[in-house]
Amino acid sequence: MGADLSFPQVEISPDRTYLVTGGNTGIGYCAAKEIAQMGGHVIIACRNIGKAETAVKQMKEENEKEFREKRKDLLDTNQEPRKLNLDIMELDLASFDKTMKFIEEFKARNCSLHGLLCNAGIFMQEKVMTDDGYETMLQSNYLSHLLIILHFLPILQKSEEDARIVQTSSGAYEMGKFDERNINADKSFSAFGLYSNSKLYQIMSMYWLTRHVKDKFVTISSCHPGFVKTQMTESYWLMRMFIKVASRNPKDGASTIIKAAIDPSLKAQTGLYLADCKIKATSSYAMNVENQDKLMAYSFQVLENYLPQDIKEYIDM
Repeated sequence: MGADLSFPQVEISPDRTYLVTGGNTGIGYCAAKEIAQMGGHVIIACRNIGKAETAVKQMKEENEKEFREKRKDLLDTNQEPRKLNLDIMELDLASFDKTMKFIEEFKARNCSLHGLLCNAGIFMQEKVMTDDGYETMLQSNYLSHLLIILHFLPILQKSEEDARIVQTSSGAYEMGKFDERNINADKSFSAFGLYSNSKLYQIMSMYWLTRHVKDKFVTISSCHPGFVKTQMTESYWLMRMFIKVASRNPKDGASTIIKAAIDPSLKAQTGLYLADCKIKATSSYAMNVENQDKLMAYSFQVLENYLPQDIKEYIDM
């Protein structure tokens, strides 16, 4: 038997806003669509606005088609499908300046935020450094998302009691290593190793933030969606091998992320790692407090020129 990849179908208030990075494709697409279908206001943040517009159009078409399919045998055929409340913002995680531009544009909207889904991810087969001087997977998967989290914490805190940060991590984190001398691939580069490291760093930072964020009503979790067949996983032979053995479609992969974002039973529960829609334990390696402190010290040093000036008001530094 396969895993029970179910999440509760809840009615989400249209006043609740969810931001999904990488919501134009794969797991993020499915998560954004499902949350919008439950009534939430969803903002899709991604690098390519054209692809995001195409994704939103497709979501709306699928929503209408699915609604008609469900109601085709009912006598009441006049009811209209829920209109999906979807917005788009441009976000390039491979640039700190462009990430800050996105952050400032979001803040300028004076928009509430109840769910921050840090979903976008990238896999690079070769070592490519960003213009900021950091390995691309490190910056896109981990550092830029951390920067967004640190800036949006006060917005999440103001929203209401149930505000959540959800990171799309990966079971690949178990193959990651924390090596202070090689965080930025200065010593050596392994494509899958650096990808796994970026996912390990997400989980390590989750545990650190769980201890140091002052407002405990803002919760943070990390999720393993399973080995999902997406454009990213198709790009590397080792990932394709995992997919052949235990493939999962993007909709099933999104289930755990959606559950973490909306399940009422998880309210006020923080520092959770979820896989197959269940709370799971992480490795003792990921929970090493000394390494977490070292990682965050490095991260704050890298992000020093981009951090909020009032960061100490909501994080114990």
